Amino acid sequence: TTRLPHNPLASPFTLPLSPSPTRNMDDAAPSDAEKVPVTIITGFLGAGKTTLVNHILKGDHGMIIAVIENEFGAVSIDDALVGENMKEKEDVITMDNGCVCCTVRGDLVRALLTLKDRPKKFDHIIIETTGLADPAPVAFTFFINPEIADAFRIDSILCLADAKHIALHLEEEKADGAVNEAVSQVAFADRILLNKIDLVSAEQLQDVVDTIHSINAVADVIQTTNSVVDLTRILGVSSFSIEKTLEVDPEFLDEEDSLKAVEGVSAGNETAKKKIKKKRHDLTGVSSVGILAEGELDFTAVNTFMMKLLQENALSIYRSKGVMCFKDQGDVKFIFQGVHEQINFGPSSVLWQPDEKRVNKMVFIGRNLNREELEGGFRACLVSEIEAAAAAAK
Repeated sequence: TTRLPHNPLASPFTLPLSPSPTRNMDDAAPSDAEKVPVTIITGFLGAGKTTLVNHILKGDHGMIIAVIENEFGAVSIDDALVGENMKEKEDVITMDNGCVCCTVRGDLVRALLTLKDRPKKFDHIIIETTGLADPAPVAFTFFINPEIADAFRIDSILCLADAKHIALHLEEEKADGAVNEAVSQVAFADRILLNKIDLVSAEQLQDVVDTIHSINAVADVIQTTNSVVDLTRILGVSSFSIEKTLEVDPEFLDEEDSLKAVEGVSAGNETAKKKIKKKRHDLTGVSSVGILAEGELDFTAVNTFMMKLLQENALSIYRSKGVMCFKDQGDVKFIFQGVHEQINFGPSSVLWQPDEKRVNKMVFIGRNLNREELEGGFRACLVSEIEAAAAAAK
C-alpha cells in the first residue's frame, strides 16, 4: 500500500493544515533566494550529458558550480580532466575554474551535506543521474529531508535528448507494460535540451518536437548542437517553481476545449487537422492534462481529493503542479508541487492581485490519465460546486 508520508515538507496536505494569510509560517525557514539552486540532469547515454557536464566544468562562465556524479553508468566526466584524482578517498575534485566535481556512491544526502559544509559556497549544483532512469528518487530528497530542504532547492529537471534517436527510445515498447524510461525522463523534465539537431532534417526535427510536446506540453524545448548552450537558459531558471512552471501557453490549459471546437471543421482545414493529429499522437500512454477552474476552493475537499488521487495513482502520475485559491484565505495564493505521491504545498510569495481573476490551475503529467475524472474531481472542490450540490440535495 502506498502511503503519503507524514513529513510536513513531503505531505503538507495532512490535516490539520489550514493556513491563513496572517499565520506565522516559519521564521527560521530560509527563503528560496537563500538556498543553493540544484539542476537534475537526466537523459540516455549518448544524448550529450558528458559533453554538457565537461563544458560546465571547464567553461569560463564566472560561476562556482558543483557537479555531483554517480557511478551507475559510464564515467561521464572527462578522464583527462580529472585523471586519477577520482580514486582519492574524498572524491571531491576542484577544477581550475573553481567548479567542483564529486562522485556519489549511493548516498546523495551525504554528498549534498558535504558540499553544504565546504567553506566555499556554490552558485549552483548539478546532479547528473547517469544510468538512473527515474529522476523521482533524487527529487524526493529535496522534499523529505529537512536539512537538505533548508539548504537547497530544485531549480529545474533537465532532460537531454538525442534528436536523431529519441523517437526510437520513446516508441520502444517494454515487456509486461513496464514504463518506458525515455518517456519517463521526458515527462519529468521542466526543460528538454534537444541535442544533435544537425543530424536530422527540419521535418524530422519538428516531428520530434511534436512528439515531445505530446508527452510533456509544459516543458521548454531548447535545441542545441554538441550540447553548446547558454548556461543562463538552463541554470538559475527556477522552472521547478510553481509560478514559473505554470507560465505556460494558455492554449495548453484550454487545449481540450480548443480541440472540441475544431473537431467539427471541414476536411480542408489543415491547421485544425494538424492540431487534432498532434493532440492524439500518443505512442506512450503518457500525456499532460491541464485544468482551469475559476472560483474559491474548499480546503478539506481539495485535501481529500488530492490525498486519494495520489495514493491510488502514485505510480501513474509522474508530476503534478498547481496554483490554488482557498476560501477564507484572503489574497494568499497557494502553490502545489508533486512528484509521484510526494508533495510540497504552501503559500506563494506572490499574492492574488485585486484585478486578477481567481483562476485555479492544475497540471498533471502521467500515464493513462483520465481527463474527465481529474477535471471533474478537481472542479467538485470548488465552493460553488459544493454549495450547489448541497442545495440540490435538499
